[in-house]
This record gives sequence, structure tokens and C-alpha cells, in this order.
Amino acid sequence: MIRVLVISGLLALCAGCCSSGYNARVLNPWCNADAKVLKSWLDTYTNVLMVCVYEDHWEDRGAYSLHHCKGTVVRVYKGDWRMSDRIAFGQRHRALANPASSMGDLAFVVTNEHTNTEIGLDTGEITWCDAEDAPALDCIDRIYPRRSP
Repeated sequence: MIRVLVISGLLALCAGCCSSGYNARVLNPWCNADAKVLKSWLDTYTNVLMVCVYEDHWEDRGAYSLHHCKGTVVRVYKGDWRMSDRIAFGQRHRALANPASSMGDLAFVVTNEHTNTEIGLDTGEITWCDAEDAPALDCIDRIYPRRSP
């Protein structure tokens, strides 16, 4: 009887982690109401990556700034990139008075490119990650399970 209760409790817990209410709560900061919408959006990209930034700098262009980053791929959810590949990317921002460094930060990156040159990312193609994003990343882990090396 205890075994049945424990298994039932675990199943209920697992079901709650994938419920529409749970998904809406954890994916809302990423502008996706549920995992199906997120998956359909991610499927439009060839590469879905987690990158650890080891170098960055800002380039002031007057009305806007360019944020240039270099990093190491630490997780490949989808695509041809490999863990430990080097990647460079840049994103345009409104001019910032005192931009912060992103060195050591994790970035969730989606792109259709695989190149040794800097990749230009549009709004939404990069999400800077912190501990609050762990549940959303767990959801993405369920969408794209880890591949064997």
C-alpha cells in the first residue's frame, strides 16, 4: 500500500511539472505560454545552444550600442555545434550609459548559423540566464533530451 502511495505521489508531482499552469508560469519570462509553442518556435532554428561567455565588450555607435561576446558552447540542445566549440555573437541595443560585462554569464542562444565569424543575433535570439531560468531550461531539456557524445 505504501508503495502505491509513493508511486502515485511521484506521478502527481511529475504531471504537475508539465501542466499548462506550470509551463505558463516558468515559460512566461521567455514569452512562451506553453511548451508546445516554445518547441514550435525553437524548431524554426537549426541550432539551440547554451553558451558561457568568456569575453565581451561594448561598441558605442551613438544611437545604439553593439554588444560583442565570445563564448564556449556548454550545452547543445539541437544542431551541429559541439560542446566546447568557440562561438562569437553580437547584438544591437539602445545606447547604454554604463553597460555591464557579461563575462562568466550563461546565454541561451538560437541561430541558424554555424560559423567561425561573429553571428548577429536579433531580439529574442539570446536570453541571459540565471537561477530563475532553471525551470524553463528543464522544460527545454524535456523538449530536446541530451544526446550521447
